[in-house]
Amino acid sequence: MKLTHYLALLPLTMASFSAMAEENAKAKNNSVFRFSTQVSRTVEKDLMQADVYSRKSGKNLADLKKTVSANLNGVLENAKKYSDIEISAEGLSNYADYDNKGKVTGWVAEGHINLKGKNFESIAKVLDELGADVAISQVNFSVSPEKMASLEDEMTLEIIQQFQHKADVIQKGLKAQKYTLRDIQLNTPNGGMMHSPSPRMYKAAAVTLSADSQESVPLEAGKTTISATASGEVVFE
Repeated sequence: MKLTHYLALLPLTMASFSAMAEENAKAKNNSVFRFSTQVSRTVEKDLMQADVYSRKSGKNLADLKKTVSANLNGVLENAKKYSDIEISAEGLSNYADYDNKGKVTGWVAEGHINLKGKNFESIAKVLDELGADVAISQVNFSVSPEKMASLEDEMTLEIIQQFQHKADVIQKGLKAQKYTLRDIQLNTPNGGMMHSPSPRMYKAAAVTLSADSQESVPLEAGKTTISATASGEVVFE
């Protein structure tokens, strides 16, 4: 390289080193904080799910399946009277009974129906009319996806505002001129972690009732707490 070219490049090189040194000095004076904030709502559980089943045992598997199907079809016909009940049937399953020598001594046939809806009274009426050959496996109460979605925007906005407010307080305490948010993660009630969905069900304790039990079907769904969190790093300068 000729001397004249070297002398021409020298000021540019010195300016570059000077800029890098200035940036490094700034970085050393920055303060980095990592924290999280949370908001919560206590809401009513508005979705009821009930699982009912019919189970029969005996020697003739074909007859057992017919009996179980007839029992469950009666439940289906009754449930279809209520347009606000979502019905799903799992079909029939069966397995063999064995004696202590491993020999098949009989069969068991079983089928389940799931009832789901927001009108608890409609589901309760179906459950009260199951008859002697159909029983309740469990009753669950939860927060519906629709209600979760209605909370999504509200809680997301509030949690971001809280996170920024906390950053403002720290900035004031440090007497920093400005700050930068980075690597922020939100965990919201409907979407879960933004990078990893985490659906949730808020269930009450399951109950088991016999069809001829004098106990009434529980309709007190109760409440649950829904939370949203925000976490991340804040660089103060």
